[in-house]
Amino acid sequence: MGFMDGQGNVVIEPQFHQNRSVMGRYFSDAGHAIVVRHGERQKIVIDESGETVLEIPEEYQVGPFTRPDENGIFQATRLIDGDNDALWELVGRDRIFTGETRYYAMRLDGSVAFRAYFTSARHGRYVFHEGFQWKGKKGLMDQHGEIILPAIYDHISLSQTDPFATVVREGRVNVVTLEGTPVFKQEFDVQGEGIQSAVQDGFWIVRNAATDRADVYDIASAEVIGTLPLTYWSPSIPKACPSLSGGVASITHPRKGTAYYRPDGKPAMPGILGRPRWFSPEMRTGYFHDGRASFKLGDLWGYLDLSGKHAIAPQFGSDLPFRDGLAKVCYPADGNSWNRFSYVDRDGAVVWHQEE
Repeated sequence: MGFMDGQGNVVIEPQFHQNRSVMGRYFSDAGHAIVVRHGERQKIVIDESGETVLEIPEEYQVGPFTRPDENGIFQATRLIDGDNDALWELVGRDRIFTGETRYYAMRLDGSVAFRAYFTSARHGRYVFHEGFQWKGKKGLMDQHGEIILPAIYDHISLSQTDPFATVVREGRVNVVTLEGTPVFKQEFDVQGEGIQSAVQDGFWIVRNAATDRADVYDIASAEVIGTLPLTYWSPSIPKACPSLSGGVASITHPRKGTAYYRPDGKPAMPGILGRPRWFSPEMRTGYFHDGRASFKLGDLWGYLDLSGKHAIAPQFGSDLPFRDGLAKVCYPADGNSWNRFSYVDRDGAVVWHQEE
């Protein structure tokens, strides 16, 4: 496995194992990735030129979703007495370690920034878990291990676009700054709603129990700028709070299909008489990323633009989202070959194509 740039030029020659458990990008926004060279077992951190930045000590493990963030920090774990067979238990097909596991935030020089089990990181903030347990209460700390919010929350969601976090505790939700200051004077009741969406591009959506709709708040003014219908997730969650993706909210109805709304509550793709345009359930339209959303026609996938037109005609066997202007697509096998993968730009032009 090697790496190329957005124009299809190889910048790092193939020399690494392909980790099929990695979802999305190998490299972080800060330009680092954790890989294993072909023929070796030790994991290393590389930069965007392929140079080794750190050889991770063999006694530490890193997960498949781990990438050093903008502070050069990533999650590393260490199994205490991990070579003791008596501490391993076979559960189904998996071997589960029953001994002590220690969690660390490791820097690019191999030193430990702080000890904590954290599951998300953004803007120099880390969501850590009480007692190093996945189901434990959650808190927020900075890159030095200083606690900003204590581990008393049921859920914390960091915004990917803005310096805010959404916090849920005992069915009440609010938005806080990354210094821990609440944005709203009152908390909102989301009892039974589960995970609450994060702030995106200056907007935040929360369910309004009185109207049975969702209010869209402008974070700068802390005022409502629009309302949205609730969306269908599943038979057990028929009315859920929607979230923004690519600047629009995807609203799903079990019979009508999917429609898209702007933050002000107006249809992003107006239909007859200004009503929202609905895409049938069979089209299985997705969320917008980089101005494109996948849709299905028959057995093939294509991509819509924000006007609802076919930006890329259905021709793929996959529906992966766009990221940084490119999407990894799969061309269905033609009977003479296996599925072939390519990268296409937002207009459908092939930037790189897998050779036979």
